[in-house]
Amino acid sequence: MLDSLQPLKDIDGSILRVCRSIYSEALPILYGKNTFEFCKPRKLRDFSHAGLDRSHTQFGFRDAQAGRFTLIRSIILRLGHDRKPYVWQRPGAQPAPDRKRIWSHWYQYFFNDCDNQSTFDWGMFPSATTEFPALDKVVLDFTDWQLGEPDAIRVDPFIKKLGRSGGLSVVAIKGVKNKANLEEFRSGLLKPGGLFTVMD
Repeated sequence: MLDSLQPLKDIDGSILRVCRSIYSEALPILYGKNTFEFCKPRKLRDFSHAGLDRSHTQFGFRDAQAGRFTLIRSIILRLGHDRKPYVWQRPGAQPAPDRKRIWSHWYQYFFNDCDNQSTFDWGMFPSATTEFPALDKVVLDFTDWQLGEPDAIRVDPFIKKLGRSGGLSVVAIKGVKNKANLEEFRSGLLKPGGLFTVMD
């Protein structure tokens, strides 16, 4: 799933402004039939609500906690760091991933409400959190973490955040080799009869 998707760099949404009828019919297609890829937690959060004003009343985007994610059904999350993903130890040495820093950065913007902590200050959307009520397909890419088979990660925040729609039909995990973690992802996110894929 991850390697077969080709990004569309230019999507012209001007047709949505033609009339209310076209807007109502086309918006679920735009958000529900495409796969959205995010590499930075801040960009993901901003995409959810940035630019929404009082004119965005259709589908409750402004008032809904999920914002634009109200309709999104398929996402790819490349869980790297949006600044420096690596710490260099000495000249000529292989770069080592700063997993703690990567995790803390995503946790601050994306997962902080999973543990009932106060959410990040969203400015004009103070009650908003990153939710995915319609999510059906997800790819989680941990490549930047450089995980080996013995390396275990926290899975429960992903299940709490991404599994709230009642189970996903497609779950793909990339860069995780720990068998216990993979089973946690499969049992926690996938609905019965769904497709679970592990990628190197």
